[in-house]
Amino acid sequence: MNEAFLTKLEHMQIPVKDLDESIDWYVSNLGFKLTGKSSENHHAFLTLGEGPMLMIWETKEDTNANFSFHGQTMPVLLYNTMQIHQLHDHLKSKDVEITLYQDEGFGWVLKFFDINGNMWGVIQLNK
Repeated sequence: MNEAFLTKLEHMQIPVKDLDESIDWYVSNLGFKLTGKSSENHHAFLTLGEGPMLMIWETKEDTNANFSFHGQTMPVLLYNTMQIHQLHDHLKSKDVEITLYQDEGFGWVLKFFDINGNMWGVIQLNK
């Protein structure tokens, strides 16, 4: 195969328990902007300054965007930041469950659960 069939990641999709509450949480705590919403179809589109769109789907099913690796919960979503210490302090002040916050040598890593049980990963790479 000489040419890639896929060209870029368009958007990611994650489940949420309450659409409006989740929109508010992601906008207020992580800096997303709401760019589209369909209450009828129970989904919304959120964006940051760079990268693919995040699509959230309201569901009553017991599901979340995580996976297990050797018994450890791992995030599906991994983001970059230049403000990891400020983000950590902000999330901690909101009683967000933080599972990892440490210098890994190549940079700082922060892992936490959002209000829907989705695990997020954030990296601040060393310059």
